[in-house]
Amino acid sequence: STSSSGKEISVVVTLPLPFSAEIACSRFTDLPQQPRWSPWITSVEYQGTESQWKVNVRGISLTWKAISQVVEDPWPGISWESVSGLTNRGIVEFVPDSETSCLMNVRMAIVPPRILQPLFRGTSVFIEDFLRDKLLKWSLEMFRDVVKGDLALERGDVELGDALFGAVEGKASAIEATLNTSPGVNGDDKV
Repeated sequence: STSSSGKEISVVVTLPLPFSAEIACSRFTDLPQQPRWSPWITSVEYQGTESQWKVNVRGISLTWKAISQVVEDPWPGISWESVSGLTNRGIVEFVPDSETSCLMNVRMAIVPPRILQPLFRGTSVFIEDFLRDKLLKWSLEMFRDVVKGDLALERGDVELGDALFGAVEGKASAIEATLNTSPGVNGDDKV
């Protein structure tokens, strides 16, 4: 699939989670919470049956509206498709591998907007690698750590919860610095 801004990019990311698929799904599908583990997402708001998303990638703000649906079959998760703005769609599934753990599988397709292309031209990073290895992988790792922190606090382990949130905040700061840094003039900078 192509558009005036380029070809569709598809990415897949998987991460093991140390909590049940039910916990993972209930936390992840609370969409306004997404900025807690995705520093590149500035806000998610429900607007009737749609959600409005705002992101900032390397100083460029992008928005879209999407329709999403919680799914149960074959595994708990959520699917979505944008209806305006940034063209994207995908599914997140939480595949149980025990009563206390699961695999988080994310499949996403996006048509990168033309405005982002100059940020990746001439660098050693392709937008697909950036999307998969930085934005999505980092967000999934932070989701895991935020939920672990929430669960620790819920069972009264304040020390562990605070330590996990401290680590998440440190990682968020590093991610934000990476997301807000423009590639070097010589094109050699890693993102």
